[in-house]
Amino acid sequence: MRHALCILAAAALAAAAETPNAWTKLPDAASSSRPGSVLLAAPDFQQLLLVVAGEKDAPQVRAFDPAAGTWSDLAPAPKQKGGFFPYYQAAYDPGTKAIYCLSGGPVLHTFRMEEKAWKAQPPAPELEGMSWHTMACDPVGKRLVVVGADKKADNLGWLRTVVYDIPSGRWTRMDVMDEQVAREHRELVAAKQAVIDLRGRIRLAWYRDPKGVGTDAERKALSERCDALEKMPQIAPFVSTVARIAALLDQKDAEKTLAALKQAHELQRRLEQAAEEQYPVPCSRRNSPLICDPASRLFVLFGGDHEDYLMNDTWLLDLDKRAWRRAKPDKAPSPRAGHALVPLPKCGRVALYEGYIQSSSTDYGAPPYAPLAPRQLWLFDAKAERWDLAASWPLPIKDDASTPGPLGIFDGYSSDRFCPPALAAVGGGSAPRDPRDGDVPPTTDRLILAAHPLTLWFWRWRRPAETWTLQVDPTRLDAEGREKLGTQPNERLYRTGPFVAAFCEVPDEPKPVGLDALPDNQWVRLPDPPRNPCQGCRQRDWGTCVWDSDRDQILLWGGGHCVRSASVVAHWSPASGRIVEGYDADEPYGANGGGGFDSSLLNRPWVSAHNYNHYAYDPKCKLLVSGRGYLYDPERMDWLRIEPYALPFAFSWGSTVVETSPHGAVAWAKKRNSDDAGLWLFDREKGWSDLEPKGKLFLPYCDAHGMVYDSKRDRMILSGVGGGYSKLSSGDLLAFDFQTKELSTMTPENSEFSRTNNAREMAYIEHADWVLIGELYPRGEKVKGTRYTRVYDCAKNRMFLLDAGNVPDGYAVGWMYDAARKLAYAFTYRGEAWAMKVNPATAKLLDKTTP
Repeated sequence: MRHALCILAAAALAAAAETPNAWTKLPDAASSSRPGSVLLAAPDFQQLLLVVAGEKDAPQVRAFDPAAGTWSDLAPAPKQKGGFFPYYQAAYDPGTKAIYCLSGGPVLHTFRMEEKAWKAQPPAPELEGMSWHTMACDPVGKRLVVVGADKKADNLGWLRTVVYDIPSGRWTRMDVMDEQVAREHRELVAAKQAVIDLRGRIRLAWYRDPKGVGTDAERKALSERCDALEKMPQIAPFVSTVARIAALLDQKDAEKTLAALKQAHELQRRLEQAAEEQYPVPCSRRNSPLICDPASRLFVLFGGDHEDYLMNDTWLLDLDKRAWRRAKPDKAPSPRAGHALVPLPKCGRVALYEGYIQSSSTDYGAPPYAPLAPRQLWLFDAKAERWDLAASWPLPIKDDASTPGPLGIFDGYSSDRFCPPALAAVGGGSAPRDPRDGDVPPTTDRLILAAHPLTLWFWRWRRPAETWTLQVDPTRLDAEGREKLGTQPNERLYRTGPFVAAFCEVPDEPKPVGLDALPDNQWVRLPDPPRNPCQGCRQRDWGTCVWDSDRDQILLWGGGHCVRSASVVAHWSPASGRIVEGYDADEPYGANGGGGFDSSLLNRPWVSAHNYNHYAYDPKCKLLVSGRGYLYDPERMDWLRIEPYALPFAFSWGSTVVETSPHGAVAWAKKRNSDDAGLWLFDREKGWSDLEPKGKLFLPYCDAHGMVYDSKRDRMILSGVGGGYSKLSSGDLLAFDFQTKELSTMTPENSEFSRTNNAREMAYIEHADWVLIGELYPRGEKVKGTRYTRVYDCAKNRMFLLDAGNVPDGYAVGWMYDAARKLAYAFTYRGEAWAMKVNPATAKLLDKTTP
């Protein structure tokens, strides 16, 4: 029976030679591939090696015999905590007969063929602080090359290149050594950062002003920034643009202000492109493989995902010269990421297959990506720096199994890891019949595709594990398709609609907010903004909002689960009723919060599961402070380009609360290596310091517990005592005194009204000396009849109810206090604003719900 299968497989391979550049499925050759697996050529064994990814195990290794068309198990998978994910990070070296593999970190794993077992090396410091690694092997030079996004502040936004010398086992970094080049690069980056500062402040002035021009003081400050920008090194080619921005701002016209904002955006992109052209290092990216081309001894890198756009640049690394250079093809494949890149040993080309593009769909739960259509096979000649299209295939329609289904998917629990096609090449097989020019080598390259099963619920192309083969004929190219599907190199592909910051930057006049006409002690829904990005898959589910008291705005950062967990923060102005965002949304791809490596390529933090109460506005440093150590500048409208602050507490999405106080942001979280909880205070210079509370402090749960500052008594009030997940609290409150450090329990009168399931949201109404608790009474959205706002009277230590009308409460809304207007706000995950004018003199506080 086995002999018969081999005959059938051999027949299939022979048939493939009759139709060059076309896929043929091998019969009875299921690959046992799993999403994230990698296929490697081992020419010394005349085999292909499949490194099978594992969620819980180290990877199993399977072998494919190209001559027989059969698979066999080579080594079982030993248990390994945390799983093993070799995507784009595995390479085979015939000299040592070993597979080398990273798994998204600084540990190099080695699988030696004779031992058939995995061994891990100690973590390499040279690989620390990198994300989205990709690795390739130069077997002649006996070296591995690893590139990845550098997360260190001095090289943020650029790839780091690290070389591993196989014989000595030594890692070395390949940094730019030309000091003049490095200095000019730093100056270009500084100029770009200054333009980001300018752009954010122009937007701030425009969006907060109902007339859209900003105050005289704001325009003066912007003019001074333009003057300073003109004097910066590397800005000389752009001086006329800066002058045009200043002139537009000086006209006190809303449309001209928007035009200045647009000009600043264009200037930022031009500076980015200038920096990329000047610096001999590729910019940061994810889901872009690196390969070594044996014909040219060059490493090739193409395109990739910048998270806010896709790229199609081609880079070549000459390791002997220790230098990168950008290739200059006349035409290139369109921008994409998630492609397979494979050296072809016989024809001396590099094959590129498949890829994905970002989706601009805003539907709730919409996948953030889609397979590139049509699927394409490109060939790259590194010596000639030329891309040619070998073949293309439309996406299969229902029941069409004549070609492989699109394989590139995001997989795993949070779906942030991309699983590219497991593709490799072998040299051999018969030459194509009837060659056009007669100049066909006696042997050709064959691509082998180990297709993993496709079972995603939204994926239209569900298939079992399969094995496909394609005979490559570099003489039969699709010239017409090249012109149609190819584009200019070095392009960017952006999403559209609410995924870009410009979506909100429109001249539409906002409706009057009407804050001056609010009735006393009644919640009122405020008008919708002209544009609102917080909809559909860009909702900001299950998280708080915070009040920026220095800039008169609400800040909303949230998401996770079925909606995106991007780093971008939404700003809402009660003066104008507009919502804006500071930059184009980055795409984490994670389906349950997160997005890989805790933060974006530019070190902007992803939402962790949900944001619950993980961040607060700090009036001392005038920044938004994240409980994970990141800082956001609400004036710049962007995260600071710094490495996150070290955390003395154990951050957890389910047991960390961060809240505002005039002393600085306060974190309530779990102590490291302990089950106990503590309180910590943030300082911009010192970082987090232990407040050392005296007394027993319980551990918070994300939605059940909240914290708020009581300014009259210089204390933090903590809610939900005795409560927890699906557990009703006792009605007690806890107080932390900043002066004495004492923790004290408070049992209010009418404590039945302070028994809560979800007391995460609390707003201290300073002029009334009240605390509003953001869970209405009685609990539950489906409760019939009147639901009341819970009021804690701090002076009386007594709970009351206020019949203030219905208002969003619970998991997906933030409650805040605006001291200047004496208003309370409720702002939802969909960007909906409610306000209440709090007047204690006219408030009818209730001790009970019935007469």
